[in-house]
Amino acid sequence: MRLTLVISSLSSGGAERVMCTLANEWSARGWKITIVTTHDGGRAPDYTLAPDVDLVSIDPRSGGLRHQLEITKRTRSFIKAQQPDAVVSFLNYTNIMVLIATRGLGVPVIVSERIDPSVLDVRPVWSKLRRWTYAWTDVLVAQTRSAAHYFESIARGRIRIIPNPVFELTTAAGADDPVALKGPTFVAVGRLHPQKGFDVLIKAMAALRSEAPDWRLVILGEGGSRRELEQLIGELDLGDTVTLAGRVTNPWPWLKAADVYVMSSRSEGFPNALCEAMVAGLPVVSTDCPSGPADLIEDGVDGLLVPVADVDALAEGMLRFARSPELRAAFGVRAKEIGTRYRLPVILDLWDEAIADVVTIAAPTGGD
Repeated sequence: MRLTLVISSLSSGGAERVMCTLANEWSARGWKITIVTTHDGGRAPDYTLAPDVDLVSIDPRSGGLRHQLEITKRTRSFIKAQQPDAVVSFLNYTNIMVLIATRGLGVPVIVSERIDPSVLDVRPVWSKLRRWTYAWTDVLVAQTRSAAHYFESIARGRIRIIPNPVFELTTAAGADDPVALKGPTFVAVGRLHPQKGFDVLIKAMAALRSEAPDWRLVILGEGGSRRELEQLIGELDLGDTVTLAGRVTNPWPWLKAADVYVMSSRSEGFPNALCEAMVAGLPVVSTDCPSGPADLIEDGVDGLLVPVADVDALAEGMLRFARSPELRAAFGVRAKEIGTRYRLPVILDLWDEAIADVVTIAAPTGGD
């Protein structure tokens, strides 16, 4: 089996991490895997690739429309020369370019959307191009039911829902670093950006302070909203209650040390950190934002879903867990089951099925 995978770059990010993981797993079977990057300037990947995975940068390092045209031309020439059994493309702009570049080559193409367009869409001209070109794809991979529904009219009958795998954090660097927390703690993970709703979360902490005075909140992540969030913490007199801990290399020690995970997002593509918290056995409170949480959580069974940007509802959900160690324990046990549903072999099977839709898939022990 020969696959060509195309992505803009392999810098740190969820889509990049998934592509490298898939490439390594497929390469281990003996498949011939080539990753083509289009906008990385020849930069080395941030994730480790297996030695047998070929990495090719076709970035012409120019700008503007000429840049896009040259990338499309180089992509077409490369794929035509390689003649892979299939092409797998990640991310919307790259997907559009790949579908144009492969038009008429007779090579099956699988495109993977990594965001929910109903939440965060591309610019109007690109939206029109996407509707036009996605009609050509052989398989369209979406991560959630919401995203799949959005594309149903474009790629009817050719959509597969494949979420991200839950990555193993216990063996990654920093997994054994000790973390000491001051009393019972809510933890949240994400970049400091309005999308993550940390302003709502901080206000929820203020709302439940009188009912749960011993509880603390730690937010892991960095971003442009730090100053605004620090100001809000000061205004609400939460300096001893809320900590912006900054970016951490591995959140696992924090997840294991905390008592409850909270996701306050206004929107998501696919909430990896929420999955990781559930695998860690934490009871979770999450906004029912588009898209992802409702795919992961059965409300009232393995987590709590609350309305988006509703301070009182979020505080109420957090308080339910703060008041009851028994409830936290029961929800935490059930939350761990997500590790079975989203473990890597399960997700690989879904990708194999998508590839089998367009090519005859080789046996796992086969060659190229």
